[in-house]
Amino acid sequence: MTRCFHCGETVPANVRLTARIDGRDEPMCCIGCQAVAQFLTNHDHEVFYRYRQDQLPGEQVMATSDDQWRFLDAPEVFDSLTRDAGDGYRQVTIKVEGMYCSACGWLLQKVIQDLDGIKDLQINTVTQNLQLVFDPQIITLSDVFARISALGYQPRQHQQLGSAADDDRKSQLKRIAVAGFGMMFIMTLAVPLYSPEQFTVAPHIQRFFLMISLLIATVVYFYSGQVFVSNAIRDLRNRHLGMDVPVALSISLAYFVSLYLSFKQQGHVYFDSMTMFVFFLLLGRFVESQVRHKGMNVRDSLFALIPVSAHQLQADGSEKTIPLEQVSKGQQIIVKNGEVIPCDGRVLRGEGQVDEALLTGESRAINKSTDHLVFAGSTLIGGQLVLETTANNEHSFLARLAELMERAQSQKPRSLQLVDQLASYFVGTVLLLAAATATWYLLYQPSGLMTALLAVLIATCPCALSLATPTALTAAGIRMLKDGILVNNTEAITQLAPIDHWFFDKTGTLSNEQLSIARQLVLNPHDNLPDITTTLQHISNHPIASAFAEGQLLPCSAAEEFPGLGVKATIEQRHWMMGSRDWFDQHGIDTEQLQADPQHTVVYLACDGQLIGAYELTVQVRDGAQDLLEHLKAAGKSLTILSGDQPDTVNNWAQKLGTDQALGGLSATDKINHLAAKQQKHRCVMVGDGVNDAPVLSQADVSVSLKQGAHLAHSASDLIILGQSLGPLKAALATSQKTQRIIKQNLSWSLLYNLSITPVAMMGLLAPWMAAIGMSLSSLLVVLNSRRLLGQQEV
Repeated sequence: MTRCFHCGETVPANVRLTARIDGRDEPMCCIGCQAVAQFLTNHDHEVFYRYRQDQLPGEQVMATSDDQWRFLDAPEVFDSLTRDAGDGYRQVTIKVEGMYCSACGWLLQKVIQDLDGIKDLQINTVTQNLQLVFDPQIITLSDVFARISALGYQPRQHQQLGSAADDDRKSQLKRIAVAGFGMMFIMTLAVPLYSPEQFTVAPHIQRFFLMISLLIATVVYFYSGQVFVSNAIRDLRNRHLGMDVPVALSISLAYFVSLYLSFKQQGHVYFDSMTMFVFFLLLGRFVESQVRHKGMNVRDSLFALIPVSAHQLQADGSEKTIPLEQVSKGQQIIVKNGEVIPCDGRVLRGEGQVDEALLTGESRAINKSTDHLVFAGSTLIGGQLVLETTANNEHSFLARLAELMERAQSQKPRSLQLVDQLASYFVGTVLLLAAATATWYLLYQPSGLMTALLAVLIATCPCALSLATPTALTAAGIRMLKDGILVNNTEAITQLAPIDHWFFDKTGTLSNEQLSIARQLVLNPHDNLPDITTTLQHISNHPIASAFAEGQLLPCSAAEEFPGLGVKATIEQRHWMMGSRDWFDQHGIDTEQLQADPQHTVVYLACDGQLIGAYELTVQVRDGAQDLLEHLKAAGKSLTILSGDQPDTVNNWAQKLGTDQALGGLSATDKINHLAAKQQKHRCVMVGDGVNDAPVLSQADVSVSLKQGAHLAHSASDLIILGQSLGPLKAALATSQKTQRIIKQNLSWSLLYNLSITPVAMMGLLAPWMAAIGMSLSSLLVVLNSRRLLGQQEV
């Protein structure tokens, strides 16, 4: 049986793949392992295999020195793992194994955040992801990994996650199996010991059974139970009370007290209880972990959308199927009818319809042809395309979505910060209750001491409480992403539904981004007006600019945009300005000379202070806008339009859409002032196009914008609609309401469980193994309840 040199898995009988490492051809089990091995070799990183010393990474993380991480600082590896975060900073996402609860997250946050060179740190204890923004001139990536490792956790690169997760799962199953067999064997031996009236057992046979039980319990404690003990030692060494401290204390007490009593040959031993709750705790944690991570990891959920290979177009016109890891920017690939597009690209040849519903929530297929952009994860449902890849997969639109979502999930709402702060105090309270229980039983009922003490330590551990909020918020964020909304601020998930005052920008938000010229009014004819208007509007990012794209760009200078008002520039040595009536009135330009239709958006044009003409622009109501507004009105929300457009135009739109109030002719400052005045008494939601509405979006309690592609990374909005329709906001409202209910249910159940189980355990009415089952089931119930958010919403 041949083992893969890279991952250690068995090489299938029909596979003959190799990679040359240190001058020798080593066997590989798949093209993925081969690609990674060749990458390491080609970039002089074969030292990876020497550090590994033929062991799985998880088996020697704690044994090696900090130098094991130095390869992360090599330019090729560093660039592949990190992204530019601006101003010389880099961003990286690290998987931290061994981070089981919010208390662990608090410890990592406290230690890593204080390191020099760390600008920002966000931690998600549900997905075990740590997202870091740091200055590589001050602190290296290897130093960060080494510090995490020194705390007792195991940092992982994203490239390692697949095999590392498999290794961890196998290790958990081995520990569960050993504890399970040990429990059954000890329980079998315990039957004659605990029931002497039914069984006649000679003293020397009882002694033999006891020693066998001791031997088995020792294996269970030092192999299966060592994960709890090592985690507790790590926490205590860091002067921190984690969730595993009471668990480790309970199993250690049960084992060492029983060990003492076994050799003293008197008293009741607890080997059976110890093995039982080690088994139940491990089993409960494993099931909870599998349930919690299945579908709750946004990166896994998104990258599951793309295939593992691509059809590369060769120079001679032939096709070659290659692993996706080998596709890089600038290569040409072929996508055939019905296939999922494997990477971001620009269409070179061909045409077809692309379904982007899984990325943007758009229900309609979009026509794509030459020079159009397509994104990894969308599906070609007609035709065939030849693409030139525009980004490596780690920098794709899908990757940006994952990074932004992971960052949002790592943010801690105020309610979650409070729970994290209470976590250590809660564990401390558990230990005090255990000490009080032990004292009482020692004085009044010594025979029941160990049973009550073990039950208190196990049953009252606040694991469910620490999972109640983060699991619900993580699931809600993924649910919204599936509905076409990217969560940029996790706190907005629960804030959205209760807010009763909603404000909307008109142009580019309630209306489509694409405008057209309905009528052109020219007062003073001028040569080359199409080119001049195209040049002027090219200065602006406002959706109005989309109506002026027919002309050619001319050389210009002194170009300047005035948000909400207009643009100006010097073209052909003349001073041109283009914008709203109010702006022209401020400059003393008489717009009354032209009778424009107030039903349309009107843009005026002037040259050297003289009115040249005006353009009446027409737009259609954005998909989903009418339905959303009707839904909000039915829910009793107050609706207001805030727009820089002419008041008459805005009022007509308000009548058409049925909003409560409409304010037109507003500058960016006017919008902020109006929103701030309303916020004196009420909380507000602002929905804008995300381009010229950034200031007022920042002012709102919850902000929603429409942004796509490269603009995603620059958005400051709490929620980002990925598609062209406002419809996903209805689903977001439903998710927000359901999330609130589920968080309340989780917290209520967790508190009810802990408050009710504690007196039962202290009174000695709860067996330790029952306490272990109860603690595991309480955490599992919280996770399963949160996972209900991943289901399809009804709106």
